[in-house]
Amino acid sequence: MRKMIASMLTVFMISSSIGITSVGASVSDSKLDNLNKNVEKIVDLQPGVSFKEMKETVSIYAEEINKTELEASKEILEEINYQIEQDEEKMAQLAGGSSGKYKLKPAKRKGDIFYTPSSTLGIKHGHNGIYYTKTKIVQSIPKTGVRTLGYNKRNVEKYAVMQYVKTSQTKRAANWAHSRSNKDKYSYNFATNRKTSHYGKKNCSKLLWSAYTLKAKIDIDKNKGSGVYPKDIRNSPKVVTYKTIK
Repeated sequence: MRKMIASMLTVFMISSSIGITSVGASVSDSKLDNLNKNVEKIVDLQPGVSFKEMKETVSIYAEEINKTELEASKEILEEINYQIEQDEEKMAQLAGGSSGKYKLKPAKRKGDIFYTPSSTLGIKHGHNGIYYTKTKIVQSIPKTGVRTLGYNKRNVEKYAVMQYVKTSQTKRAANWAHSRSNKDKYSYNFATNRKTSHYGKKNCSKLLWSAYTLKAKIDIDKNKGSGVYPKDIRNSPKVVTYKTIK
């Protein structure tokens, strides 16, 4: 009798264990499915970045902010959607290029920055660059990466703005940005570019953000989310607009 009871208990415990494992696996699989769906959505809104690359950056970002990968992916998606929804200008489909009906003007000082309505592969991120001198700008665009050129070679859209950053270290920031010219290629990853290296591939907003983070010790990203976007810099309280082109 005792042996029969012991045997029944053993069977019950094994069955319970299997049941728990199955439920746990089901929950885990569900979370993984949701994570993959979020990453796929991010990639759709972040053209040029592969699923594998984005999933790796989500994982790194999650670890740094001490959240799950699913929570991190949700946060990234929310910021991308915010960037798209808050855009009130009539954007041109520039693909990061230099089209537009208007020309930039000479800057007031070295280290000034500019923002123009723009799209990268159809996504309305906007575009910005920094003045290396009063008449030369440094920017990063898909075809060339980081390059220095004359201000009058950059076409912009209506409501482009010229700005300055509230710091005395603008020259140092401009010098650093120029030092990356002809070295750093372009990166399509806006979603987690706050967490990528200051050196190597970078997009337009990453270039400015790195320059002022490293050389002026200030953060010109307005909301300090997972990624720093051009409009984050344009709207930063540490940045002042002194000219609107229209």
